[in-house]
Order: sequence, then C-alpha cells, then structure tokens
Amino acid sequence: MSKQRDDFVANKVASMSLAEKVGQLLTFTWRGAILTPSSIEQITRLYAGGLCLEPYAHETCKNLYWGNTQFDPNFQKPADYYNIALTYFDPHNYGISVTPEELTEALNKAQRIALSRPSGIPLHITIDFEGDFKNDYTSGGIRQFPSPMGLAAIGDPDLTYQVGLTVARQLSAMGVTQMYSPVCDVNINPKNPEIGIRSFSDDPQTCAEHVAAIVRGYQEGGIAATAKHYPGRGDSETDAHDVLDKVNADKERMNQVELVPFKAAIEAGAKAVMTAHTIYPAYDPDLPSTLSPRILTGLLRGELGFDGVIVSDAIGMAAILKQWPLPQACVMAIKAGVDTILLKADDESRAQCFFGLKKAVENGDLPMERLDDAVTRLLRMKYDQGLFETAGKNDPENTRAIARSREVIDFSWEVARKALMVIRDDKNLLPLNQDQKILVVEQIHPYEFVGKDMYSHPHMFSEQMTTHSTNLILDDTKFYATDEDIAEAMELAKQADLVVMTNYYARIEKRGNNQRLAKMLKEAGHTVVVMTNYPYIEGITEEADAVVCNFSASPDSIRIAADLLFGKVETSPSTSLPIKL
Repeated sequence: MSKQRDDFVANKVASMSLAEKVGQLLTFTWRGAILTPSSIEQITRLYAGGLCLEPYAHETCKNLYWGNTQFDPNFQKPADYYNIALTYFDPHNYGISVTPEELTEALNKAQRIALSRPSGIPLHITIDFEGDFKNDYTSGGIRQFPSPMGLAAIGDPDLTYQVGLTVARQLSAMGVTQMYSPVCDVNINPKNPEIGIRSFSDDPQTCAEHVAAIVRGYQEGGIAATAKHYPGRGDSETDAHDVLDKVNADKERMNQVELVPFKAAIEAGAKAVMTAHTIYPAYDPDLPSTLSPRILTGLLRGELGFDGVIVSDAIGMAAILKQWPLPQACVMAIKAGVDTILLKADDESRAQCFFGLKKAVENGDLPMERLDDAVTRLLRMKYDQGLFETAGKNDPENTRAIARSREVIDFSWEVARKALMVIRDDKNLLPLNQDQKILVVEQIHPYEFVGKDMYSHPHMFSEQMTTHSTNLILDDTKFYATDEDIAEAMELAKQADLVVMTNYYARIEKRGNNQRLAKMLKEAGHTVVVMTNYPYIEGITEEADAVVCNFSASPDSIRIAADLLFGKVETSPSTSLPIKL
C-alpha cells in the first residue's frame, strides 16, 4: 500500500506544472455554498489545493479579515500575472440555511470541478468545528457539541473519542476531509482572550489525554485531524488576529507544558499540525512559529518526529500582516516548512499569493525541492483518505440519514447534559419555580454562528425557558448590550421577581459581553441568575447570585441549561472544572 501510494504520488508530482504545484499549497475560503465565478476560478485558474468552509453568508472581495485588507499595494506583478473573477456582494447581507444534504451536493460540485483539472487532483475540504462558537457549519440540524473544556469537565476520554467520531461521521458524509482541530493549547493564562474554553484544560496531561482521544475519533470517522496552535498559545494575553505576541517560556517549561499535547497528538497519528502566529524566544527570538525554520523544520520535524502535513494558521491575521506583506509571508512560511497556507479573505490577495510563490520558485528563492516536498505530503494525505477515488461522490441521502439519526441526536443531548455545572448558588435560588415572575434577557449571538433555522436560531434560550413557564418577560440584547438595551432591561426588571440572563463569551466580539448589564442589575438591587458558556470571570461574573455553565453556545447545550434551571435535569456528579480559577 505504501509503495503503491508513493509511486502514485511521485508520478503525479512529476506530471504537474509549476502552477499546479503552487496552487496545491494554497487553501482558499469558500463562504456560503453558492458557486460563483470567483469560487470556480480559484479552483480552475489558481489550482487551489483546498477549500476552507466558513460560516459567513457570501464570498466577496469587499470583506475585511478582522478589520484588515490582505491586499499588498506594493506587490510587483510578474509578466504572466492575472487576477481571477471577483464577487462584489455585500458581506453583511444575511445568509441562508443550507441543509447537510444541500452542502453535500455543493461540495460534490466543487470536487468535480477540481477533478476536471489537468492534474485530476481532488480538494481537501477543511473546517473549524471545535465546539461552542467555533463551529463553522451550523445549519440543518447538524449536531454540535460542547467546547473542548466542556468535554474535559465531563472527564471521560472515551466520551471525547465518541464526540470526535460522531462529528467526523457527520462532516465526512458531506465531503469535509480535514478538521482544524483539536486545540492543543494548554490555557494556563486565564486572561487569554483567544483560547479560553477552546482548550481542554490548564493541565498539560489532561489536555494530552483528551487530544489523543479526539484525534482518534476524528480520523476513524474519516477526517484528518489538525493539532493546533503549535507549539502552544495557552500562555498569552493577546489575540493573534490583532497582534504578534511572545511566549517567553524556556525550553524546559515548553517541554513540560506547551509541547505535551502536541506530542500526544503526534503519537495518536494526527495527520496535520497547524502553526501559531507567535514568537517563542527559547527557539527563535525573531520569527513567529509560522515563519520559523527552527521551530518547524528543526523542532517539529526533527526533535518531535512529525512527518505529516504542516498547515499555517490563517496567514492574514494581523500578527503576520502588520509586519510581512502576504505574498512575502507565504514564501517565508513555505521555506520554513509549512506545506499548505490558509488564506481567509476573498479578494485579490489570492492571486498575489499564488504569483508570489510561483515567482519565488522561478527566481530560486523558494527551492523546487521544498515545493515538491510540500506537494508530496499533501497528495499522500489525500491518497490515504481515498479522495482520488471518492471525492465528489458523497450521497446526500446518506448525509441526511446520519445528521437526522436518533443515535446522533440522543448522544448530543447526553453530552450537553453531562457538561452542565452549577458554578454558584449560595442563595439556593435553583431550581426556579413557575410562581416567580422572571425577566429573561438573552444575548443575540453573532449571526454567522446560528443555523438560521428552527433548531439553531438567536432565541433558543427564551424558547426553551417558555417550555417550563409562561410567567416570563422575554427580552434580548446585542451580544454586548448597548446603552439602549441596558435601559430597557433595567426598566423591565422592575416588574420581575428575578432576572435570568445569558452572559456568553465569544472572542470575535471585541467589545465584550454582558458583564456590564449583570453589574448594573445587581447595583439596582435585583436578584440575578447567569447562564454562561465560560467558567472564567468574563462569563461567571463577580455579581451574579447564581451561575450555570454549559461550556457551549450550541443548541442542545443552550436548551438543556434552561431545563437545569427549572430542575428538569440534574448535573452529573463526576463533572468538575478542569481548570484552577
């Protein structure tokens, strides 16, 4: 099998043009599920190696990535430069609910386009599906699960394995081939704005145990696992989307903490590792991991013995973009040891990065041997997954059957229940009773992260609370309550015996969450019960009289938290916080 694979890949690489090889190194995003000239030409004219699915409504060249344009105004176009078609949709328009079977059909079409290229190479289809707010497909009743920290709180690695297997079976049926997960960061800094509950724990051994379990689950379910963010971003107080940070741990601490889950992922057979846009002076004082030969080729390939695919985190994050123009950063990353670069903005940067890499090979800055090595690793992974035979042939009816299966639905509900915790209830306010007049204040989730259907929508918590009592006043706020939101909630609270409010935390909401509202309600003398996904202070607040944590903003976790508030379900006695607060 191995010789057959290696011969097949070697022959394929030998037959590819330079442009086809360069394209294999690039993973572009596909927002929505509509094939446009832009989405087609990134496959046919830029020879995309992969597509990354995103939750946003439309692809558009008018979109900014975390407030930044990735376009390099100083890029010197080579003589053979061309730009592919661009789409000028309004990126803020509402999206549509795409069912699992509809997404299956869309991905089949994309794969058939890829297979019609001269090289006949299928795409890798990637996604973020970590749990909580980091699920990049949420429509059509797809079952989502608690965050990694929620799984670690349950404390059963066998269950974590089953979660990985269930997620992979759902997504691989649609045509997804690679998961940008698990998160291997050990979140030892509770003020970390980017990682938080995306980490399993602040204990490296706990992280390692659950990382290994979920890697096995993903890969037995047909999806290549990607351990991230190498070599570890748990000890940070910044977000790499905004700034380039340093983790100043020495090598001994890195070996005892940060690297432990990555070693476990490698031992479990993880097919890929994703880099961190962070500087680690113990290994390289000048360059972030993504651009550092010492950290990628020396440490990861050499000392840790990883022989799979190295993936860059989204190369357009401000941590990279503020210091290195995108085409230059792409060349530096591939030279350092990255095999495939993730580009997360739909604009002219796609062509710039493609031609920047191509030009670097032509002028000798990027050795052809390094290019062929990267392409070989990517094609081996595709071959091992059987994509040369199966890509574009997924059955929508099979997808429907898996996504709607009673087994998957019941398991999702079971995991959501087991992850529930009562963090605080000093006044014995729980369970609530129907005689109380309750003001329910529900944050509206970022629109990208709800499924836009009756299973996954912005008012899931209020909907479920109403199944237990109609003695409610229902109110909502922006994710970060505005002054108008707060004034309304404060006035409505005067009519209620107590307030039940959500206080989720999501890293993409830079202004914050609903802590301010909780504080103002308490200052006004109201009794406040908080439901949150986040066991750190940003979620549980100092002011709330009672706090329930469900570790997740996904539909089953939200609904079962309402059930717990009314005493209809109980917490699991074995569930405990996997962090030291």
